Amino acid sequence: MALILMSPVIAVPVSTAATGAVAWADPQDCHRFYECPVGGKPVLKTCGPGTAFQAKTSVCDYQYLVESCWRH
Repeated sequence: MALILMSPVIAVPVSTAATGAVAWADPQDCHRFYECPVGGKPVLKTCGPGTAFQAKTSVCDYQYLVESCWRH
């Protein structure tokens, strides 16, 4: 997996084929997500400052790019 960094925010992969872990967004808070390893229990995690969990890509991305954080 190659990452091209063009900003100070680093995309943090939270779902990988190598580990078999899966991740999904917390429905109450766009900055949090659950990660569950194969055969394990879900663990609530939080994205870094200024970022939110992007369900489409399973990474913490800039908050303004994450639709679930947009206020209507």
